[in-house]
Amino acid sequence: MASWIWVLIPLAAIIGGLIIEYQKNKMTMMNRSQQNEEEVDELNKVVSSLKERIENLEAIAAADPEEFSTGQKSGTSKIEIDDIKKENKQEVSDIANKRRNKA
Repeated sequence: MASWIWVLIPLAAIIGGLIIEYQKNKMTMMNRSQQNEEEVDELNKVVSSLKERIENLEAIAAADPEEFSTGQKSGTSKIEIDDIKKENKQEVSDIANKRRNKA
């Protein structure tokens, strides 16, 4: 019976060490996934911001196509304004409807 104790002690130490290593690896993986989620959230915010800017640029291009194509700059302040976003969408849809009706 005493000989089994000598076998169980190292076996328990090995299994305990494996469990501790597993928990350490699990914690590092959780930290990495949390960092990845934060990066994805940041990228989603950037993408939505860029989409809004593209919509505004489309509205500017549709409103004054000659000015836009010649490269005359009216400043970035016009691009950044969020209040005119609905008006810009309406202007774009009106111009698109006029062009459809002409064709």
